[in-house]
Amino acid sequence: MAKALLVVLSVLLGCSPALAEMYKWVDEKGVVTFKDTPPPSSKKRKKVKVYNDYDFAPAPPTQPAAAGKSGTSKVSSASQAASGKTSRFSGTVELYVTSWCGYCKKAESYLKSNGIAYVAYDIEKDSAANRRHKELGGRGVPLIIIGSNKMNGFSQENLEYYLNNSR
Repeated sequence: MAKALLVVLSVLLGCSPALAEMYKWVDEKGVVTFKDTPPPSSKKRKKVKVYNDYDFAPAPPTQPAAAGKSGTSKVSSASQAASGKTSRFSGTVELYVTSWCGYCKKAESYLKSNGIAYVAYDIEKDSAANRRHKELGGRGVPLIIIGSNKMNGFSQENLEYYLNNSR
């Protein structure tokens, strides 16, 4: 029993959280290097940049779900109009989907039921769509493009966030 407790304790202590740091430097020849360790002191370098986890934008904030099924978009639109923020996205949303994907069907259904203009591309049936999906960095479906924003997967809250904060 004591041995098992010792093993569990050592595993827990060995898995302590750490902040990830990345180092970027440019040497005298103009070669850019990225590493998770500091540059060697023997190397001459022009500049060093240290990236922390906090240097990257957080995920969009989740909005509290409104009571009722259709209330979410109306509530966020009304509160947005009252606060004077930018208008709702008026372009065409692009969906990269497959015929067997349940979340793809949910995304299409949501866009259709809310009167949001969209075009769906089946990446298994359309080779040009498959190529564009890969160029956009798609690793799964649905891949949803709203203006200059890219969303992997479907979440009603995140989709609403991008629709209300994209141009």
